[in-house]
Parts: sequence; C-alpha cells; structure tokens
Amino acid sequence: MILGIADHPSFKKSLAEFLDFASRLKVDLVELKMDRLELLKALSSAEKAHQVKQLLDTYDFKHSVHAPSINVNLASLNPTIRKASEKVVTNAVRFAVEINAEFSISHVGRLSKDYPKGFLEKALKNAVETLKRINKTANDLGVVFTLENDHKAKDYILAGYPEQLSFLIENVGCKLTFDVGHANTLKKPEEFIEPLKAFIANLHLHNNNGKEDSHLSLRKGNINLQEIFERLGDSITNTPLTVECHSFKGLEESVALLREKLG
Repeated sequence: MILGIADHPSFKKSLAEFLDFASRLKVDLVELKMDRLELLKALSSAEKAHQVKQLLDTYDFKHSVHAPSINVNLASLNPTIRKASEKVVTNAVRFAVEINAEFSISHVGRLSKDYPKGFLEKALKNAVETLKRINKTANDLGVVFTLENDHKAKDYILAGYPEQLSFLIENVGCKLTFDVGHANTLKKPEEFIEPLKAFIANLHLHNNNGKEDSHLSLRKGNINLQEIFERLGDSITNTPLTVECHSFKGLEESVALLREKLG
C-alpha cells in the first residue's frame, strides 16, 4: 500500500509544519497543492523553487504535484485566460520534474453557465488541445501527467462523468487521478471503476454525503470504500491512496482507517 496525504491552501500551517505532520503520520507520499501561496511563488521564482526543494529533501517522502486550480481553466473560451492557465499548469509539471515527483495532477476546467450550453463542444475542444500540449511536455520531461475528475458544480462540467473522462483520457493520452469524493457528488463512485480502471494512476480519498464536495474524514459520509477497493482488486497495491481531507483531524482519522482496512 502506498499511503499519502494531500496539502491544502486552507490549512493554517506552513508547508514545513504540514510536512512535519505528514512525517508523524508515517505516510509514504505527500501531494503538494500549488495553490498554497508559498508554492505558487515557486512556479515563478527559481530561487523559491530551490528553497522548497531543499525543504522537501529533508524529508523521506515521495511527492506528487497538484497544479493550481483556483482561477485556472484549461477549457476557457477566453484565449488569454486559457493561455495563462496552460502556462501555470505547465510550470507545475516542470516543478514536478525538479523535485522528482512521482506524477502531476491537473483539473480540466468548466464552461460558465453564463454561456449557452451549445458552447460546450468548443470548451471541450479547447481542453483537449491544451491538455495534449501539457501531456506532451510531461512525457518529454519524464513525469506522469494525470487529470482529475470534477465534482458537481453550478457551471457545466467537462470531466465529471465516466464517459467524459474516457473521452478526454483517450484523446489526450494521459492518466487519471480518480477522486472518489468528487465522483460521489454525481453517482456511485464504484460505478466509475470498470470503465476507468485501466487509466487510474492515483486515488484521492475523502468522504461526503453525495450533495456537496465537503472533503470529510473517511469515517464520515456515505461512500462505500470496501466496494471501491474490491472493484480495484490487486491494482490497489501499486496505486497511491492519497487522503484529501480539509482538516488535519480528517487526515489523521482517514489514514488510521485505511491502515485498519488494508493493513
């Protein structure tokens, strides 16, 4: 079992304090959320990137890098916003290479409900073209690039349902970070496994009640974790299990639960 926890920009702790916490939990992998302000600076400053790498090197973790998602939209109909979004995600991929990360993660983006639904095809085309370029850069640099499935939202989602994800992955050529909690806001997460199992390179684990993306402890909510693990079968041994709760308590409870269930 490869057990990890994900950082989050809402944590009222420094990056060093988060890493100390991860060390106490004795996890294998730490996911760096590049929306954290001190990590955002590392995407535009070589000096800051070097400082972050020096800090990471003092710990014995594997790493994954989650590209910024706040104010980022790879499917935007506005070419200026789309170009800037592509640049920031590409920079996150390059940062992943610098710190020898196992893989990188990115959201796709959405189409604003302020646009007619008929613009969905254009937004999807934008997303595919942009993701292809990012994935090529990742391949050239030797790091695995994954896209993450979206949750229910007010805007039109492009990467939420299994058929949407299959289309994107097959056309882009990347892998999938399967977010179990996001899936639960749309349908039963276990129903995603069969059509997407071959693409899953990472799992994001957190819980909710199916109504909103609340990132609760795995001990709460209504997700059937056992069913998901059974459908994943032997592949779960080599697939990182990254807990993505938005509280330290939730992370600690969830790590303990996974160790109880999977040993």
